[in-house]
Amino acid sequence: MIATLCVAFVALQAPAALAPSADNFRQWSQFIRPSEKESAYRRIAWRTKFWPAVEEARKLGRPLLLWTMNGHPLGCT
Repeated sequence: MIATLCVAFVALQAPAALAPSADNFRQWSQFIRPSEKESAYRRIAWRTKFWPAVEEARKLGRPLLLWTMNGHPLGCT
């Protein structure tokens, strides 16, 4: 179901020539690359150690986001 929706979404957003080929490779490569706005998270100086991040957040008076997960990052467990 989700795969069908993803394919439908990409088809609606895709360039005019749907089938990738050598002729439209550049158009497709530009289409699938994330924009600057979509890549903004890369400019954040993420912390990988919990307690030093807590101390830094306290010192700077900032909130702390704790992101945890269990399993495969793509949900393939």
